[in-house]
Amino acid sequence: MEIMSAYHSRFCLIALVGCGILFTSGLQMFAQQSPVYARNIARFDLGARVDDKIAEAALISNHPTIGYSLGDGKTELVLSLSKIENIDIVSFINNGATGTVTISTSNSKLAVASSQWHQIAKQDLTAKMTKVKLGPTEAKYVKFSFDVARSGRIADLAVYPTASLVVAQTAVDGKDAKDFKEAKEVAEAPPEEGPPPFLPEPPGFVFVPLLSD
Repeated sequence: MEIMSAYHSRFCLIALVGCGILFTSGLQMFAQQSPVYARNIARFDLGARVDDKIAEAALISNHPTIGYSLGDGKTELVLSLSKIENIDIVSFINNGATGTVTISTSNSKLAVASSQWHQIAKQDLTAKMTKVKLGPTEAKYVKFSFDVARSGRIADLAVYPTASLVVAQTAVDGKDAKDFKEAKEVAEAPPEEGPPPFLPEPPGFVFVPLLSD
């Protein structure tokens, strides 16, 4: 009975270790195959600001359910990021508003009505989620020009940097940093000392007899 119990315990332990290995391998494969999503940089705690304080509290705080009311007609909002970023996608939740949104960018602070804004995209407001592909393009200031035909509310404004840059930075900052460092050290290591230079073979032995006087 004790032998069977020991055998059963050992079998359970082996099965548990095997399941753990399979689970870990599955997670690694999933992480390699899954896309890496950039962090939303349009957040107050990351240094982002909106020229309208009500919109600032409603759109870039951590409370996306508050929402910002878009009335009929034109509304313009300017988002300033903490620094110049290489941005790719802008999105926000749309609850009921219909019309269009025009997005313009700038690296320097401009008046809302300035003609120096660079218009990047214009598209219809889509239900539930409006997502606009911008780039990649550099910007510190992003202007949203809404032309609303039917009022509604928007929330949870998001600006995402270019994904390729984020993936590269994640690879260097994450688990690949050690491999990157080791590869760099190998590349920069001095060449190893090679074999000694080739020496000619010694001449064959020649027997010279000694003659006595």
